[in-house]
Amino acid sequence: MTVDIGVHPWYWIAAVLAAVAWASLGLYALWRAGRMTDRAQGLQDLADFLDSMIRTDHRHPIWLWPDGRLQADAGTLMLVGRPSAATLDDLADSGGLPASTVAEIRTGLDKGGDVPTPLVIDRGQGRPRLIVDLQWLPVGDARWPSCILWLEESLERPASAGRQGVRALELRLKELTRVFNSVPFPVWVRGPNYELVEVNQAYVDAVDGDSVADVVGRGLELFDRGSLSAARKAREEGTRVRERRFGVIDGQRRAFSLTNLPLKDGTIMGIAVDVTGEEEALNELSRVLEAQSETLNRLRSPVAIFGPGQTLRFYNSAFARLSHLSEDMLSSEIRHSELLDAMREKRRLPEQADFSAWKKSVLRHYTSLLEPYEEMWHLPDGTAHRVVTQPHPLGGLLILFEDVTDKLALERSYNTLIAVQQETLDNMRESIAVFGSNGRLQLSNPAFQSLWRLDDDALDGNPHLSELVKSLDLKPAPKVGKGQPDFKKNLASWVAARKHKTGRWYRGDGLVIDYTIVPLPDGGVMLTQSDVTDSFKVEQALRERSHALEAADKLKSEFITNMSYELRTPLNSIIGFTELLDQKIFGDLNDQQSSYVKDILSAAGTLKDLVADVLDLAVIEAGEARVELGEVDVEAALKEAATLAQELARKVDVSLKVSCPVPTGLVEADERRLRQAFYNMVSSMLNFARYGGELDITLTGRKKDVTVTISNADSGLTPRERDRLVETVAMGASPGGRRATGLDLALVRSIVGLHHGSLVLDPFESEGLLLSLTLPRHHPAGKEPK
Repeated sequence: MTVDIGVHPWYWIAAVLAAVAWASLGLYALWRAGRMTDRAQGLQDLADFLDSMIRTDHRHPIWLWPDGRLQADAGTLMLVGRPSAATLDDLADSGGLPASTVAEIRTGLDKGGDVPTPLVIDRGQGRPRLIVDLQWLPVGDARWPSCILWLEESLERPASAGRQGVRALELRLKELTRVFNSVPFPVWVRGPNYELVEVNQAYVDAVDGDSVADVVGRGLELFDRGSLSAARKAREEGTRVRERRFGVIDGQRRAFSLTNLPLKDGTIMGIAVDVTGEEEALNELSRVLEAQSETLNRLRSPVAIFGPGQTLRFYNSAFARLSHLSEDMLSSEIRHSELLDAMREKRRLPEQADFSAWKKSVLRHYTSLLEPYEEMWHLPDGTAHRVVTQPHPLGGLLILFEDVTDKLALERSYNTLIAVQQETLDNMRESIAVFGSNGRLQLSNPAFQSLWRLDDDALDGNPHLSELVKSLDLKPAPKVGKGQPDFKKNLASWVAARKHKTGRWYRGDGLVIDYTIVPLPDGGVMLTQSDVTDSFKVEQALRERSHALEAADKLKSEFITNMSYELRTPLNSIIGFTELLDQKIFGDLNDQQSSYVKDILSAAGTLKDLVADVLDLAVIEAGEARVELGEVDVEAALKEAATLAQELARKVDVSLKVSCPVPTGLVEADERRLRQAFYNMVSSMLNFARYGGELDITLTGRKKDVTVTISNADSGLTPRERDRLVETVAMGASPGGRRATGLDLALVRSIVGLHHGSLVLDPFESEGLLLSLTLPRHHPAGKEPK
């Protein structure tokens, strides 16, 4: 028996699949090999490029892997003193990098590059510093280096022209230092304790320092200590802080924009930019814009201003009322087209058959309008508005609205208003008459008819002014109106001249009338008359009273003068007999009697001076005083007066201090009266000085005048008493005092007036007084002193 063994069909299928797979793997291997070859060639090109870049750089690289392995040539490792180092830790051996520097680099490897660079290593005197700059590579694979340590020695010599590496940084530092000092604004740096550690030359000039070291050493501040609060705030918040400060530069008060900027090392840099001009310009611009906005907001007419971008830039309250739109919508810089749509929804636009075409014609004004364009808007609510659109000088459009609804209403109610006007005139107390250009009466009120005593028939038919004047049966007052033009005779010519004129009419019946003739724009003339008889009588009574007061004042001056002369005779007798007793001509006196006699002589002398002052004041007030002008040494006169007042000052235990900083020269004045004025000034100020106090008398001279000031820091007066005293002297009165020896300030003011000077009493410090006398060097009635 024969068995036929055949091949199963699945065997052929598997063989075919295996062949296909083997062919695919071969093709993929060939493709992969080509890709790897291309990638290897690219990496080789990149390596060649990097090698060429490294060779052109003056720095030396050390490649550092994440696990601490390093790779560098022998020359580079010789810079750190470890030619056989294989890891980062090997660099920290003796003669290599400092352990702290290696620890910082290790921390950067662990934290991903958070290391401040460059790291500067000082290797001792005579050796160049080693600068280590870390360049972190954005590679996350441990097979590749994660950092490059660039090494370079910093030599104490100028940098090369290439400016590579740290040498370029050093030169850059010098350049920045020069730029720092050439900045025209004051710049400074504060340390952690807020003290100055560095300033530029502009800061030195601003504080008038000698040098940067001088300013830093003395801690000269440009502003007050209050500016440190901004520096503290900048450090605490970690952000820049700006403020406005004022300082004095070259004797001028300037405004500065002060910026405090915190730095990473804990220091704070400050910059002061002079913004005085900007401050003034901004203030002026703010005032102008505020005034413009305020003016436009007060206008009753709506105003809207659109910018070049067709957005609403400004509107006043009247426009908000016109548009019936909310403030939020109007303030959101709404576009003109959107505004028209919103106003249409509120029915605040005129009805249009084709609104889209009308809106396009309005928006076309932004590009085509050269001259103002005027149109009328009749709104659905019955109001009418005159709308003027014109180009804005800064671009855009300016639209003005004028509500003319009232004008139409005025035209309709014209007759009613005329009736109201007539009714108003009829009820006015003033007499009013309007004459036309032809001289005929056009309008009058009952007060005019009553004042002129005219009957109804005289006013019928618009009578001419000449006819009314003829019927006016009133004559001027014979005495009171003497010298005044005849109102009745000249009225017609005055009205025909059409010129503004005012005057007073004194009538024979005792009335006094003020009249005014006013030309009107239509060619007519309005005559207004007011009865001022009552006020005239009051004025006349006041005038008579003034004359009576002047006569009484003159009588008083004459009485004072006569009494002063009458008092001198018995006073001289008293002084003469007292001097005889004091000289012991009729016999000796005991000690008590001699004391009484001396007191009598002192009191009589004081009374004599008082009488002399009264007489001088009376003569001056009567206008009969004459000054004997001559060249006077003011300093000598002042010291002589102070010497005479020493006895008064001694009695009240007040010291007098006279100071003349510079020679004042001569003035043209009456020497006797000048000494009298100085003496009375001192005696007056002694009235308001505490016992044991001090009066400072200062003489200062200028080119055209000299000034004598007497100051008392402690007057013993309360603030209210001192203010009342100053106000009394300012009004011209003479204040009393506890130790007054004469008329004091009243006489001084009169003498100063004769010399055309001034006398002023002012508060001084917290409780004192300051009396100032100013005299011109040249008297108007004399000659210029040499």
